[in-house]
Amino acid sequence: MGVRLQVFGVVLLGLLVSGGAGLLMRRVELDNAGQALDRRVAAAQESVASTAQRYVDAVQLIAGSLEALPEIDAASFATATAPLGRLWLPGAASIDFVVAVPDPSVAAAQADWRARGATGLTLRPGAGDTRHYFTVLQRPLTGDAVDDAVGQDLTSAPAATAALERAQRVGLPAISDPYVLLRDAGLPAQRQQQAVVLLQRVLARDTGELRGFVEMAVRMQDFFTDTMLQPSRELQHVTLSAVEDNAWRPMARLERRGAGPGDLRRTVLVQVADQQWQLAAGTDGTALIGADGHLDEGMLFGGLALTLVTALLVYTLATSRRRAEDRVAQATADLRRQATLLSAVMNTIGDGVVVFDAGGAAMWVNPTARELLGPDIDRHPPGWWPQLLEVHEAGGTTPFPLYDLVRRHQEAQAELGVRGRRLDVRLRNLARHDGPDGAVAVLRDITELHDADEKVRASEELLQLLLDGARDYAIYMLDRQGLIVSWSANAERLKGYRAEEVIGHSYAKFFTAEDAAAGLPQRILAEAAQRGRVEIDGPRVRRDDSRFWAHGLLTAVRNPDGSVRGFVKVSQDVSDRKAAELAVEQLNAELELRVAERTADLREANAELESFSYSVSHDLRAPLRAVDGFAKMLALDHGDALDEQGRRYLGRIRAGAQHMGDLIDGLLAFSRLQRQELASLRVHVDQLVADVWDELSVDRGTRDIVLTVGDLPDAQGDPRLIRHVVANLVGNAVKYTRDVSPARIEVGHRVTAGGEATYFVKDNGAGFDMRYADKLFKVFQRLHRAEDYEGTGIGLALTHRIVQRHGGQIWADAAPGEGATFYFTLPAFEHTVPTLLEVGG
Repeated sequence: MGVRLQVFGVVLLGLLVSGGAGLLMRRVELDNAGQALDRRVAAAQESVASTAQRYVDAVQLIAGSLEALPEIDAASFATATAPLGRLWLPGAASIDFVVAVPDPSVAAAQADWRARGATGLTLRPGAGDTRHYFTVLQRPLTGDAVDDAVGQDLTSAPAATAALERAQRVGLPAISDPYVLLRDAGLPAQRQQQAVVLLQRVLARDTGELRGFVEMAVRMQDFFTDTMLQPSRELQHVTLSAVEDNAWRPMARLERRGAGPGDLRRTVLVQVADQQWQLAAGTDGTALIGADGHLDEGMLFGGLALTLVTALLVYTLATSRRRAEDRVAQATADLRRQATLLSAVMNTIGDGVVVFDAGGAAMWVNPTARELLGPDIDRHPPGWWPQLLEVHEAGGTTPFPLYDLVRRHQEAQAELGVRGRRLDVRLRNLARHDGPDGAVAVLRDITELHDADEKVRASEELLQLLLDGARDYAIYMLDRQGLIVSWSANAERLKGYRAEEVIGHSYAKFFTAEDAAAGLPQRILAEAAQRGRVEIDGPRVRRDDSRFWAHGLLTAVRNPDGSVRGFVKVSQDVSDRKAAELAVEQLNAELELRVAERTADLREANAELESFSYSVSHDLRAPLRAVDGFAKMLALDHGDALDEQGRRYLGRIRAGAQHMGDLIDGLLAFSRLQRQELASLRVHVDQLVADVWDELSVDRGTRDIVLTVGDLPDAQGDPRLIRHVVANLVGNAVKYTRDVSPARIEVGHRVTAGGEATYFVKDNGAGFDMRYADKLFKVFQRLHRAEDYEGTGIGLALTHRIVQRHGGQIWADAAPGEGATFYFTLPAFEHTVPTLLEVGG
């Protein structure tokens, strides 16, 4: 009875211990599964964040390159964006240049960008918008040709417009909320994807004014599929979402066929530029490598086995030696179970384990190793492995005999390419008591680490390519203290220093000793950190102590939290331009002096000419009056004594004298006009036309003349002189329509964009040949014979001088026999000017 109680106690204690150990191992397995999922989700989070940051860096670098250019056109944009075509940018549709255009300036902007090389560009403004954001330049990144996105108005997409305004306001990269790209709106619904646009503003380097925006359009499902190809291989479903209307809206999703919701879920946030995205993943614990094991069952059954063995041992020891053989048999079974437990543990670890015999053949392979090398790896001879598994050294293509490494080395480590993946292989020989040596190999998949290194190297190569690509500019980068951290080939050509001579040193070594002693380099860094960018213009020193004049731009590069991470420095040798500016300044000073001297000479000459003209005209009046007077007296006193021909000659003498008097009067008026001061009053032009028309009633006689007067605005000027302009032009219209019936005269106007009123007088009379239009407004120049139309040839010259004195212009348009139209401009009446005299009543 006592033996039975002892055995029962041992069994009960063993059951309790085994059950507790099994529950504990179950908890450990759940924790392992959660940790494995955390690692997978963290890898996915890092993959999305690092890939998205490459897009942000690329957009910032392109924007910085465009800011450094004096002018942006199609050729410079193509050069600056060319390196992006060689990068791995999954989902990126295109890199674009977007400009802001007010509604009235759309046509002008279209013509300007066509002139810059965007041939065939057609801007398509959105209806009802007063400000537009047009895509004017584009480089596709998907291998397609430039699509109809060029010329589109982004204001049609509110999400893109909001991101543009954020990017312009804060000066940092901005990402839009998800939406369907305008270029994808015409695709079938099943092919449409949610997309985002990444934007960075581009400012003018001289004025700081907005030039436009660098935009990268990214289709999120393509981005997510390529980015999550490796991190999501053990996840049953994973979703990328963005915030919209205070809720998470899915942008892209990956899900294995037939997968359920999963018993493990994780949600993390991904910070990209000024937005946060949510990454949600779910899976079953059994789907995770390294998380699914049988330690709980092993511990339970192992404990039960140990309990049973112990009970048997107690029973055997307590009863008789006769049970010794049974105890040995039970112990052997226990050892086998322990070997099974060890095998279960080896099957659950995340690294691959392979045990080789002395000939290099696989004796034992755990599941992870089978996943990496193939399920039937232990069934093939070692000599087949290089071709079967495509085993080769990392970075090479020559097949690698893995079994030779196993047989020849006690310990070895190698990085191999196996079936398109990179594996870190560690080997250690084993000494067996019953035969020749073998080896155990531990295989670790390092593909993701290698891919990450490759991406980093690609980003560094892109940066260096951009730095070396701008031939006329030296571009290098500084840390927050102003120490040089990168050095381009163009910087070496401009400064004379090799990279190893400057990296790690302060950029103050390029300044003159006077500027460096005055603390100028430190002040420039502080100003750039505060304002974001600062232009620098001054003398600099090369390695050989020669000086040159440099123009540069120092731009601060910021972290997502707004703190300064470093600076980008762009410099250009402008010594020739500086010398040219000094020469131009000296030349301008000399020209201004010469202009002043010539102006004084011209004024003196004009004064002498006017005085001479006045004297000649005044002195000619007396002889002409005498000729006319004596001719009149001769006609009155002795006219009967003359024959018809004599009286005709006498009439021609008087007519010539009177015509000469009219010419002298016109010449005097033309001379006085240059010295006469102008009044600035309100002039009712319509009333002037009415008064002049009444005065021409004698000239009109009984002719059939139709006068049409439009709505004429008031002008600002000298009423008396403007009356002369109206009288001369309307009088000419009456005179040169003498041979037309009915005659039609029209007086009208239109207002220009500058606020000037353009008046016109149009008739259907004789007209003139436009080849001789340059003679119209010159003194004594006429386009018709005096026998056909009387006149002095001074009226239009005087009219031209009056209009010019008022700051206006006068011109004509005509054709022989089809009439003429005279246009002239006058300043519009300003209501703020006090009216001293109302003219025209």
